[in-house]
Amino acid sequence: MSEINFVEVDSKEINKNLVNRFSTALNDTLYPGDERRIFLDQETSVIVGLKNDINLTGRQNLLKYAKGAVLDALGERVNTPRLQAEKAVTTLRYTLSQAQEIPYMIVSGQRATPDGALFFITIDDLTIPAGETQGTVKAQAIETGEKYNGFVPGQINKIVDPIPYVAAVENTEESSGGTETEPDDDGINVWSGYRERIRKAPGGFSTAGPKDAYIYHAMSADANIQDVSVDTDTLKIFDIEAFEAAYPSVDPTPFYTERPGAEVTIVALMKDGEMPTQTVLDKISAKVNDKKVRPLTDHVTVSAPDEVEYDIELTYYISADRAAEEENIRSEIEDTGGAIDIYVLWQKSKLKRAINPDYLRQLMYAAGVYKIDITYPVYTEIEKDQVAICNDINITYGGLL
Repeated sequence: MSEINFVEVDSKEINKNLVNRFSTALNDTLYPGDERRIFLDQETSVIVGLKNDINLTGRQNLLKYAKGAVLDALGERVNTPRLQAEKAVTTLRYTLSQAQEIPYMIVSGQRATPDGALFFITIDDLTIPAGETQGTVKAQAIETGEKYNGFVPGQINKIVDPIPYVAAVENTEESSGGTETEPDDDGINVWSGYRERIRKAPGGFSTAGPKDAYIYHAMSADANIQDVSVDTDTLKIFDIEAFEAAYPSVDPTPFYTERPGAEVTIVALMKDGEMPTQTVLDKISAKVNDKKVRPLTDHVTVSAPDEVEYDIELTYYISADRAAEEENIRSEIEDTGGAIDIYVLWQKSKLKRAINPDYLRQLMYAAGVYKIDITYPVYTEIEKDQVAICNDINITYGGLL
């Protein structure tokens, strides 16, 4: 679909109208080379620029085209502010060189680092009881951003601020929760990121009974959430079949009544196909279980998606006519950021995305491949609470054909 224009921008038509109107007003013909005609030719580009500005400004009022501060303003209309950047958090364990006779306090504000470049700072005081040598305390990154995520237990192990009697520090859980400011979109799909949340905002005007409302509220929990699946089932008070089996002579009716509501399962997938941490799952759960959001009779659980593994095994060939490009084409296929990497990322970036080797073929042909023999993967449908994750990659270059 072509972009919407609020005013027509056709430089030839604009110039033609200018010349005709001036010729009529002056009762004179303006031939090419006439200084008055040259002046109008120069003014045409100015008018085209103004009309382009009018179109750009007009489009900014439409959700599909709005950016930056204008998109923020559109979000305010539907009570959907942009998610701001957040700091990563973790838990640090401090170890004393020896047990103390009295409780030992480590005041908040102590820094630790994994590499001397990124720093975490404790946010609470830590008191290690007398006779003990270890204690844990919450810490957060000193600044916002995703780069502070992913430090596995034991990696944040350098003390920045020396503390008497403290011999060591290390994180006991993977750092997580660091986010950048929510982007307008992901740079590829216009209906993603903040813009997509604004589009789904009307679903959140009610409590989260409707599917779209649950999706909206779940995605509002963290800026790195990329996809959300919502499934519902009848809420079971107790297992009536088990009751009847255990008490065959007892009428279960007084004990079992139909209850309105549903068992709601929310599955979240993070940016670039990453699995949500427990911290993120807790944030989603808190968001959708808020008493102003969740219908009283719904029971909501939040989880990470199930992984469906697949392998990539193929042989590809390059046309002999493109022998001079052989090295570049192979690089476009196999190197970091090449067709294989793009496919793996695409495949795991959305829930319920079928494992589709045809898209892999498309990427490889676009990179310059002449022939492809794909053994794996094979086309496979997956469920809405599943995501396809690549397990093993075996790429063979068959040579020139």
